[in-house]
Amino acid sequence: MRIDAPAKINWALNVLGTRPDGYHLLDMLIQRISVSDTLTLLPHPGILLSVEGGNGLPASEDNLALKAANALKEYTGHAGGARITLVKRIPVQAGLGGGSADAAAVLQGLNRMWNTGLSQGELQDIGLGLGADVPCCLFPGLTRVGGIGERVLPLPAAKTFHLLILKPEGGLSTGEVFSRFNQNTCGEPADIRQVAEALMTGDFELLALACRNQLQQAAAAMLPEIRDAIDALLINGAAFARMSGSGSAVFGLFPGEQAARSAMRRLSASWPVCLYARTLG
Repeated sequence: MRIDAPAKINWALNVLGTRPDGYHLLDMLIQRISVSDTLTLLPHPGILLSVEGGNGLPASEDNLALKAANALKEYTGHAGGARITLVKRIPVQAGLGGGSADAAAVLQGLNRMWNTGLSQGELQDIGLGLGADVPCCLFPGLTRVGGIGERVLPLPAAKTFHLLILKPEGGLSTGEVFSRFNQNTCGEPADIRQVAEALMTGDFELLALACRNQLQQAAAAMLPEIRDAIDALLINGAAFARMSGSGSAVFGLFPGEQAARSAMRRLSASWPVCLYARTLG
């Protein structure tokens, strides 16, 4: 079985508060994009993982793809296993949900391959135990995500948008970004309703006004190259640019594929990660 695991971007990310256990309550608009990892699943007596690409990303117990397979096996009591090969294309420590996408793809793929018959809700419950972004990665297209990631509302298909993604050489820890956020003012929140409306109608001007990420200020204070990436995208024709998730990747919105690819040719020599992507409906 071969499965693509698409990355995601955050059109909007609001931090609503903090639970007593320290988890942050969020309100986000997330959309899957065409940049993806690929997983191959083969029957095997045990559970084995090998990783290709990803700048040396280890196939260790910390890898979310392996954690997902073990979690599904424990939940269902399935007697067999799987040999998992992960081809990594989504940049790591980027805020693009690569590890979460891999985990979601493993849960869905092994649920079919093992014929364990779990519902979408059960897969979401297992996924939430692996990471806050895993439940939303079980859904295609555009979703509104709330709570700590457990509330996922699929939204109608949005227009297709063309993006250029830049990632600074350095990565960021999600926990450290939230810690820095807690110490600083967060800025104005995104207007989720307006963002959703603009995504349905393709209104670039409204998107530029309404799309905000309340973690961006804290992340850019830790890694100033985030601001450099935003400036580079704007100078090269992006209608607007924002950080995705907790960073450090930044995406810029372009009027079409040709404009995005033209900017990519100009910027690829200066940025270690420079990727064209389109949104998935």
